[in-house]
Amino acid sequence: MSMGADHKQATEEMGKMITPFILTPWERQNPPAAVLKLLRHHVGHRNAIIGRDLAAALGHGDDHKIRLAIRELIKEGHPIASSVSEPMGFYICASEHEAVAYIATLRARAEEDMARLRDFEQAAATKFSIPEQPNLL
Repeated sequence: MSMGADHKQATEEMGKMITPFILTPWERQNPPAAVLKLLRHHVGHRNAIIGRDLAAALGHGDDHKIRLAIRELIKEGHPIASSVSEPMGFYICASEHEAVAYIATLRARAEEDMARLRDFEQAAATKFSIPEQPNLL
């Protein structure tokens, strides 16, 4: 493949990831609205977009604000999921199956985090005088 063909293919692939759109002044000041507008072009796991690309499309240097906005959108009732398997990134669930699969992923992650917390607390207790914390859950 020629250098020009490589560039053309890369440009086409980037175009699939980030659909061009224009933000209103209100959306520029409201990251959740801007994120939702962009994610409406990324429905279904197969159309996921990575946080870095979302951030770039919205003019942010990193994806921290994007993650906060997604968290807020989920609280508002938008079924936004993420995937660490190909294709990686964020997307709006297109089906009940995708939503159920993401719920299972979150539950497994929470169980792993709780096990790590338990193990760390035990390890830290052998080295330090850490007062026992009441259970939150």
